[in-house]
Amino acid sequence: MRSEDIPITPRTRALIVRYEQDRAVSEDAARNALIRSGVEGDRDVASVVLHPHEPTRSARDLSPQDWEEAFSENERFSAALLEREQALGIDHLPIHLFGCAPLPLMFDLVARLPRRPLRVYQQAQDGAWSLGHDRAVAPEAEDFFHVEGLPERRQGGKGHVVLVVEVTRVIRDSVLSRISTVLPESSVLATVCLRPVTGPSPTSVQRPGQVARAVTQFRDVLNALHERLEGAESVFLAMDAPGSLAAALGGAVNPATQHPLVLLQLGADHTRYDEVHVIRAQRVVTPRVPTAEDLLKATRVLKEVRRVHKELVAWLKAPEQQPLVEHIDGHSYLRSEIDEEPAVTSAPLFRHHGGRWKFGWDLLLGLGALRERLGPPEDWNECLRLFLIHEAFHVKQAGLTSYNYRGIGRVGLVLEAADYDADAVGVEVALAWRKAKQGGAVADIGQVKTLEAIIWNSLEILRVFEPEHPVKELAERRLRRYLIWLFHVCRFSVLALRAPEAEVRDELERVTVELVGLPSFRDPHERYTQQRVRLELGDAREPVVLALYFRHRLVRLDNDRAWVEDLLAALREWEDSPRDELQDRVRLLFERLFDKFPALLDTRRPGAR
Repeated sequence: MRSEDIPITPRTRALIVRYEQDRAVSEDAARNALIRSGVEGDRDVASVVLHPHEPTRSARDLSPQDWEEAFSENERFSAALLEREQALGIDHLPIHLFGCAPLPLMFDLVARLPRRPLRVYQQAQDGAWSLGHDRAVAPEAEDFFHVEGLPERRQGGKGHVVLVVEVTRVIRDSVLSRISTVLPESSVLATVCLRPVTGPSPTSVQRPGQVARAVTQFRDVLNALHERLEGAESVFLAMDAPGSLAAALGGAVNPATQHPLVLLQLGADHTRYDEVHVIRAQRVVTPRVPTAEDLLKATRVLKEVRRVHKELVAWLKAPEQQPLVEHIDGHSYLRSEIDEEPAVTSAPLFRHHGGRWKFGWDLLLGLGALRERLGPPEDWNECLRLFLIHEAFHVKQAGLTSYNYRGIGRVGLVLEAADYDADAVGVEVALAWRKAKQGGAVADIGQVKTLEAIIWNSLEILRVFEPEHPVKELAERRLRRYLIWLFHVCRFSVLALRAPEAEVRDELERVTVELVGLPSFRDPHERYTQQRVRLELGDAREPVVLALYFRHRLVRLDNDRAWVEDLLAALREWEDSPRDELQDRVRLLFERLFDKFPALLDTRRPGAR
């Protein structure tokens, strides 16, 4: 949801939010409920739908790892509302929430709406709505919850806490049965159970004052856990309660001062609880202002980048390289120049119409770190040439840049295809450079072995653009980009021994790779819907599949969790080992794949005899 999708104006006095994950919420019914609770329901009261009801989009029907998109909707809505309010000069508009959604989603949504007037309404069996929670209502004096299992004093140990809220019915045994499958019993530091003083019942909640008291007690429990169990890594939270109460409890959450909350949801089969989301403190990254030392280092690296660029342009301008220039449509690149100073503000890297390159200071520092990792200067020079050709080739692709592809699609398939071609042509130019400059060395080791070395450098320059190390998550398309080129480079490694004279244009044919079964979520770095995956295996029940299509052959590696985990570990820990050790590690991994599917090494074109 975007800020412009929220229909409020400077005159708006309140906003009705109809959360329709499970079923539609009538706007007339919502407005009538406001009137019955003593609030004017029409004049200057806007209404918006969060997640319009569509049976095929209900989170309840998704696997646990696919719930993140629903939680991302909550995040986008809260951010869009705040943005819209700030644009209109409104300070925390009152919200009337009518929710037909799973309890973890209700809980999370209200956790994202702190410090604002909030009323949450509850729907009865007959469909009527009534006020269930009002932040303005004072808590009743008598406790709503009986709290069991909360440690009375500080205690040591590392592990987790199980927190069960059973208001409507008893769920403790089911929750603990689920927890026992994912956590060793010895790692559970405490099991805390909150239930109404009068006992779990569908009628245990009667008044908003009771709910206000429940919120106060719930907050006290979360704070006490943080104070008394410093070694707890997380709190597993399961609830069985009216939706309005679950939402109200979300208002007690403060991720900055409490343990991460792992939200559990009763599965679609009603037999077990699944992990669907983690609420934790978000690390706010403030753009770093470059120091004088940063700029000095960046300027030194930029000088070397300009040298490599100048050498590459001079080589491409030679008459014997004219066919190569025509092939990559590199005329604008031949006219291009690199700025003499590092860029300190965000700007497109390559404005091909103006023929200017602007290298940001932070990118230059990353390139400097890469130079230290690679060792031989020529490897680093080749990385730069691969990168420069990649970006220049995007000009041929209708001026594609990271600034104008946004919004192409959910999984970035179009950009992925464009990037593959740009990568491939970079490798082709690098091979031509090596033949021209190091012809004897290429002849000695063979073309395929040369290609292997080039692609390893291509993977290194790709790594520079990951914002954090170790890399714990990637956009889906970037993960596929790694998999594609790891497949190629490891295949070349084997072919260098078995078929060293294989033709380059044949061996750079497109390969399509898909890795299914990793925890996924909406990319928080993008304003459009783009998926990211965590480089780790999730629920052991979730099947893991590597599917690969190459030269008219489709192969599947089904549920080889050890192979996938080894691959993910290599991607995460890329910089933790010397480069030659990392390469050997990945080669051995793919050799296991080729042993299972030897046809992938066939150098004959499909159908050839």
